[in-house]
Amino acid sequence: MNENLENKVCLITGATNGIGEEAAKELNKMGAEIVFVARNEEKGEQLKAELKEATGKESTMILANLSSQAEVKSAAEKFLSMEKPLDILLNNAGIMNRERNITEDGLEEVFSVNHLAYFTFTLMLIDKLKSTEGSRVVNVASGAHQFVKEMNFGDLQSEKVFKPMQVYGQSKLANILFTKSLANKLADHGVTVNCLHPGFVSTGIGSNNKGIWNILMSLARPFARKTDKGAETSVYLCSSPEVKDVSGEYFVDCKIEKVSDAAKSSDQAEKLWKISSELTGLGLN
Repeated sequence: MNENLENKVCLITGATNGIGEEAAKELNKMGAEIVFVARNEEKGEQLKAELKEATGKESTMILANLSSQAEVKSAAEKFLSMEKPLDILLNNAGIMNRERNITEDGLEEVFSVNHLAYFTFTLMLIDKLKSTEGSRVVNVASGAHQFVKEMNFGDLQSEKVFKPMQVYGQSKLANILFTKSLANKLADHGVTVNCLHPGFVSTGIGSNNKGIWNILMSLARPFARKTDKGAETSVYLCSSPEVKDVSGEYFVDCKIEKVSDAAKSSDQAEKLWKISSELTGLGLN
């Protein structure tokens, strides 16, 4: 699977731990120039050092908290100011919360980080993606999208009810709906857009939660895949020539997989796109 990514630029969110970190290391080994968005500067510097030690290649860190729409937009602008091509965009950052948190924008945090950050970051970079031949967008979704029957448009910000797994599941359903919408909108522009389920992976995703949640996560952890195995499908979609012309699909274990009925719904996808556009002030013609 070791494709040659020399002279390719790969931009990754959530690259300082878990599957994002493994994907960054693997793509770096394949020759890609890594640019990554990190919230924690110390962890970011550590990743830069590890990537350089592995291949001798310099990587670039952009600091941003992806729960803030202003910081997501600023991170995209920082990348654009580098005037590099964008061959691969890997939207990987994600969180899972035990209780409802509100962002500085007044939005529920899981929906904001797991869906709106993907939406905003990608749309800010869309012209760069269009102008880079053979560019790819890869969104890390999850089989957790099946935890919900459909998008709960009546309570998208989970103000009435907050159930952690349903809120997380809805954000992952949103990733798939966004992938399918964007793939359709970019069909004539030579940009592919795919998403994936990494498997249940032992990562830092629940690490900001305490108590019983931590106990549940630690009980599940021995059954989790190692992170390099979890990163396999991300790396495959970012690099393999087998999928260079495939777009709008959901992958598990490097193969196209079926999704829930809600994830196939063009009505749900369209409605989510419209609301996301209103919340972020961004859209596509």
